[in-house]
Amino acid sequence: MARLPDRHRGGPARPGRSRPRGGRTRVGRCGAVRTGIWGACFLVLAWTATVLATLPALTPLISGRQWWSAIVLTVAAVALTGVVLRVVRLPEVILPLAQAAAGVVTLTALFAPERAVGGLIPTPQTVGSLLVLITEGRAEIDASPAPVAAIPGVVLVVALGMGLLALVADFIVVTVRAPALVGLPLAGMLFLVLSVNDQGIGWWAFALAAAGYLGLLTVDGWIRGALRGIRPPPGTDSAPPLLGTLRRAATAGGVAAVAIVLALLTPLAVPGLADNALFRMAQGGVIGDDAVTTTHPLVSLRTQLAADSQTPVLTYRTDDPAPDYLRTYVLDVFDGENWTMSTLRAGRDNRVGDDRLPLPPGTPALTGDPVTTEVSVAGDARNVDFLPMPYPALSVDVPGEWFADPATQMVFSTGGRTRSLGYQVESLRSRPSAAELADGGRGTAGVDSQYLSVPEGVDSRVAGLARSIVRGADTPHERAVVLQDWFTREGGFTYDLRPPPMPPGADPLSHFLFASRVGYCEQFAGSMALMARQVGIPARVATGYTAGTEVADGRWKVAQSDAHAWPELYFEGQGWLRFEPTPSSGAGQGTASVPSYAEPAQERATAPDTRAPRPDADAPDEGAEQPEGDAPEDGGAAAPAPGSGADSAGGAIDAESLRRTLLAAAVGLLVLLTPALTTAAIRHVRQTSATTASARARAAWLGLRDEAADLRVPWSPAESPRSIARRLTADYELFGSAREALWRIALSEESARYAPHPVVPLSLPADVHTVRRALRARLGVLALIRAILLPRSLLRLPGVLRRAVRVRTG
Repeated sequence: MARLPDRHRGGPARPGRSRPRGGRTRVGRCGAVRTGIWGACFLVLAWTATVLATLPALTPLISGRQWWSAIVLTVAAVALTGVVLRVVRLPEVILPLAQAAAGVVTLTALFAPERAVGGLIPTPQTVGSLLVLITEGRAEIDASPAPVAAIPGVVLVVALGMGLLALVADFIVVTVRAPALVGLPLAGMLFLVLSVNDQGIGWWAFALAAAGYLGLLTVDGWIRGALRGIRPPPGTDSAPPLLGTLRRAATAGGVAAVAIVLALLTPLAVPGLADNALFRMAQGGVIGDDAVTTTHPLVSLRTQLAADSQTPVLTYRTDDPAPDYLRTYVLDVFDGENWTMSTLRAGRDNRVGDDRLPLPPGTPALTGDPVTTEVSVAGDARNVDFLPMPYPALSVDVPGEWFADPATQMVFSTGGRTRSLGYQVESLRSRPSAAELADGGRGTAGVDSQYLSVPEGVDSRVAGLARSIVRGADTPHERAVVLQDWFTREGGFTYDLRPPPMPPGADPLSHFLFASRVGYCEQFAGSMALMARQVGIPARVATGYTAGTEVADGRWKVAQSDAHAWPELYFEGQGWLRFEPTPSSGAGQGTASVPSYAEPAQERATAPDTRAPRPDADAPDEGAEQPEGDAPEDGGAAAPAPGSGADSAGGAIDAESLRRTLLAAAVGLLVLLTPALTTAAIRHVRQTSATTASARARAAWLGLRDEAADLRVPWSPAESPRSIARRLTADYELFGSAREALWRIALSEESARYAPHPVVPLSLPADVHTVRRALRARLGVLALIRAILLPRSLLRLPGVLRRAVRVRTG
């Protein structure tokens, strides 16, 4: 037998490793390991502080402070799990799973302990409860303006999101060692706040988040220096280690302080950065050329109604003893789900000056009592770019450059938003009588046809319901009053600023009219305006403020709770008039009022019942006229009962529950099979990347070794390939093709190790498969399931990655 080279005596040499001399290398390596472990723990604490430092930035989105504790506990559970498992030197590949499990246990203990084992261990019932809370939280976030109420569902959604952010931060900062990348998710969180809240982020909240991020980078730099053993050149720094550390920390802190100060001061020096331009960009507040759009009026409405009711918006003095509403926006476009306003134009021809404001198309020569209103916007109120004014206005005296929309009389500015504004409006208070409206108002020639437009996708039941309500009303005015009366008195509606969440995928209009019948002015005004169009009355939605509360003789105060939306209907010869379908007084919008011309006539009490059937009413008489397309063929009621039949929300909930269950099952199956898919990918890459004979032999041998580890088959690196093949053949009774395949693999590995020109057959990938199949058949089904779901070969992955990194950087 040929003499083996010296480098092969005593087993193959391991590249990159040398025998320690005098124990110095071993001691140094152990010290480096300890430094690396504790450095990782410090990094975990640093990214934890960074994540928690962003919590104050979220305060504009969620009311109160009680939601902080759930987020702190969830993030702390993820962080402490990472610290403990790294101290005990658990393989990093299972760290994310263990941290996710810790987060789930924490959320279970906080939100569903009654359905968990011992209040901690989740069960299928626990998962169901958490999913219900998540659905409620998402619905509350979608339906409510910021700040949303900190109900359990909302807090669970936020805590879950912050827990996922903590997992991502742990992987990026500690495992990948790229802490600078954590700035991306943190910046995304800050951008979310800026896009939702037009008041921006407080300087102290931004400074705290920035300081946390820069502190994380500082800790990472210090740990990297400690691991590399960086020392200053002899004679250049004689400071003690503690003083040197403090000096480096002070330098990093100085850089961080300068960066934060520059970030806070730059917006004050650069025009356009100091205001809420980012919020306007996210919400559609774009001013380009001569086209003007603004923050969606309904978003502003929801925000004000959800805010403190005592916060003042404006005060005004008027000589009208019973002032009318102050209109700000007009929404004239309905897209099937939302009301929006047409794009406005700002030009020289509609600039507000000394001349009178143009009357909207279709408005006759105005007659009525002249009214003077002096408005003063509160200094701490929201910025103003549209003026709240009585309608119709004759003129407005306001400082600055403002424009008037000729179609709606909205007065707006393109020069940014203004605070502490004062202006004077001259208007007419027209009070047409019900008799005047009944005699006229039958035509629509003076108004644009867009005010009668209804999208094709609107539920056909809405038109049928509208026609059934106004059945028996002869004039447009009577139809308008009957519609209003149905919402305020006879429809069984409830006013609530926080209506119940809609089932996923439900149409908001249909859900409000046929299922919940709970909402606030936005739903009432939008529904009546659409139904008015469907019965032939031009209509649109206006938003602004009610008259507010009188605080002195002729002086009134308007608060955020007075924000309101109402429908405006057009009548030939009278122009646009407001109606009030929203319940008023203590059970609704407290300062809302019904105009005198819109009050129901007393004779209606003895007239035939024109009310639309309640959703649970009996079918109409056989001789009654059936609205086209809304009644079932069997003559049932025009509107089905809430919660019953095919049109109820139950079917949608059942379908959504099934979809959610299937999705959860698919995700669970994917998570369960992730280890098996990972091992298969590793082996595939290993085989396909082997281009030489030695590499193909090594890939087959490593594949056999990994399979043995997954099946819990004993494997010792001290044994030679022949010894391992001989032992496996005897212990597991491998015969025939399995025995031959095993020996081909072993001899190929031996040839690759020792022969100058190894001989390796091309059948090695198939041989590995043959041996794997034979071993699995011998060990049984339980061993096979364990090998698939919990492959031990993955535990070698961190070590393989570390060795690869050492080879690349050594």
